[in-house]
Amino acid sequence: MEETVMNDRAAAPTGETSPFATPPRRYDRWLNWGIAAAAVAVLGVLLFLGVTYYQDAHRADTESPSARAVSNLRKMVTASPNNAMARVRLAEAMMANGQESEAIEQLGEALKIDKELTPALTDLGLIAMERREWTKAEEYWGTIIGLLKRDSMSGQDQRLSEAYYYLGTTLVELKRNEEAVANLKESVRIKRDSAPVHYMLSVAYQRLGLPEQQKRELDIVVAFDPENAQANYDLGLLLLKAGDKAGAAELFRVAADHAPAGITDPQKQLDALGEAAAHLAEARRYKDSDPKKALAEARIAAALDPANPDSVRLIAQLWEKTGDTKRAQNAWDRLLELVPGDKQATDEIKRLNPDATK
Repeated sequence: MEETVMNDRAAAPTGETSPFATPPRRYDRWLNWGIAAAAVAVLGVLLFLGVTYYQDAHRADTESPSARAVSNLRKMVTASPNNAMARVRLAEAMMANGQESEAIEQLGEALKIDKELTPALTDLGLIAMERREWTKAEEYWGTIIGLLKRDSMSGQDQRLSEAYYYLGTTLVELKRNEEAVANLKESVRIKRDSAPVHYMLSVAYQRLGLPEQQKRELDIVVAFDPENAQANYDLGLLLLKAGDKAGAAELFRVAADHAPAGITDPQKQLDALGEAAAHLAEARRYKDSDPKKALAEARIAAALDPANPDSVRLIAQLWEKTGDTKRAQNAWDRLLELVPGDKQATDEIKRLNPDATK
């Protein structure tokens, strides 16, 4: 499947940084490629303009906020035609209003005024990516990186981290994965806790045929974002290929529970593992003779039918039997969530962790 971007929007930055220049987005294999610049710009414009432009009581109620923003900002540009940032803001409002061609024109005019205006270059880079114009996007991100690196504080500049991320993403699309890894590592060097960047690194490593490095990056993503459906799904595929069906099943369950509406890949992987009742029967069968095998079967059963307390109860018993009391306690905790007040679970938790009840 072709990898694509899932938006991961945060509050728009302030000052000279364009609100269109969002934090790195998630690279999601389940969606069709598209940065969706117009949709992103809607939020960016709303956050930047706030009540300043939207509380105009003299505007008709039927006029959309983005249209009113365009009207107000157009007046600002008319009054100050050499204000490059005003043209950038107008372009962003136009993107929010579906006026992409006019927005590109305004960004071009802004660059005529200031050819090194990074917010304008950033917006054009995102538009190029949305249009799948990868070579053009590469040029924009390369220019932005060059401009930002001249700053003595560039090593801590979050905008530079984002530019490296977007360049790395673009290079993945251009199938230049080794270069993509180098640029994504630069992004991580500046901002280590960005789950989207680590996920993109996992994609590049996967394309380079480096499963260990791919897994390492996916583990980081899940550590930062435990409910990340895409990363859990990809990790599940890796574990399944390695023969760890139980671990894969648990990851597919997380992915299925948190996948976007209409995404069925994780559930299909779960369905392919069979019926929960059959796995639970196997777990009971091997409980005494082969606890490790029984535990694997019970974990699969619980992933297939997470609301069944019998599977969870057996998992708790088997984790302790195989020497992992911490996971056993976690399973008993899970059982109490399913069956509040369960006496066995309550007693076992007290036994395993007596200090917690004091």
